[in-house]
Amino acid sequence: MVDLLGKKKLEEEIERLRSRVAELEEENGSLSLQIERREDKIRKLTSASQETSLALKAAEQRIAAVQARGDGKDERQGAAAKERSPNFSRVLKPKEIERLLDRLEACRSPREDLFTAYITPGSSAGQKLPPDVGEIVKRTDSDRGVAVFSDSFFFTLALVPPFPLKKDEAVWAGSFRTDPLREMLDTPVLVVAAHAGETLLGVALGREGFAEHAVVKSTVKEKHTKGGWSQKRFERLREEDIRQHADLVVERLPRLLENYRSIPAYAVVSGDPALVKLIAPALDHPILEAKTGRFDRKKPDELLEEVYEFVCLRG
Repeated sequence: MVDLLGKKKLEEEIERLRSRVAELEEENGSLSLQIERREDKIRKLTSASQETSLALKAAEQRIAAVQARGDGKDERQGAAAKERSPNFSRVLKPKEIERLLDRLEACRSPREDLFTAYITPGSSAGQKLPPDVGEIVKRTDSDRGVAVFSDSFFFTLALVPPFPLKKDEAVWAGSFRTDPLREMLDTPVLVVAAHAGETLLGVALGREGFAEHAVVKSTVKEKHTKGGWSQKRFERLREEDIRQHADLVVERLPRLLENYRSIPAYAVVSGDPALVKLIAPALDHPILEAKTGRFDRKKPDELLEEVYEFVCLRG
């Protein structure tokens, strides 16, 4: 009888141990799945971050290669980038920015340690940022503000947008927040590229092209030649030509804006300072001055490449 009781206890113990083994195997399977998912997230994060870094390097190399060829238009673009930033940062066109934002949006971190900051012009919010981020913000010195994306392990990028940022923001999360920059690529603007004797007026609903545009032309004396008028008389006549050209531009504006008056968020002006000064009082939209090259009448949409360009700095 004692032996039977002992055997029964052993069988119960064996069954209890078997049940415990099953529980541990189930727990082990669950932990293994969690580890596998975490490793998968880490692999995706690493891959996305590496793609972002490689894409930025490739863009820099392409720009450097074009500038090295001495192309006149790209020299002007390079000059615009240098003027916006004393650190000789890189200019990125709308399509390049879209690709960069795609890669930033692909980044994910299970630790929620990806940092996004939007700093408005003149804001003191930059003083409260992490040291490495705060340093790159100080370098921008932009009247448009700056957006910063930082993964402390891989990279820190600062983007100076074409239009002013309107709200300060700083957040740690598992992904980067790029919506404000996406919206800028679709910001409607009135473009005034004012040059002596030839001014482009255009309404763009985004970076894709002009919804409406016109070229205002008139005769403006370009330079003084020996044996003709005196220098002072020439300058007086040229100033009169410029005023008449500005009057023609102002006269053309209402017709151009007839169907779009309340749509543009900004008037982006560039070109001859004297002309811009005469035209500006007729503009009803907030004015942003830009540095652009001379436009091509046959390809006016190319001017928007410069209107919607961003400036990029790397930390």
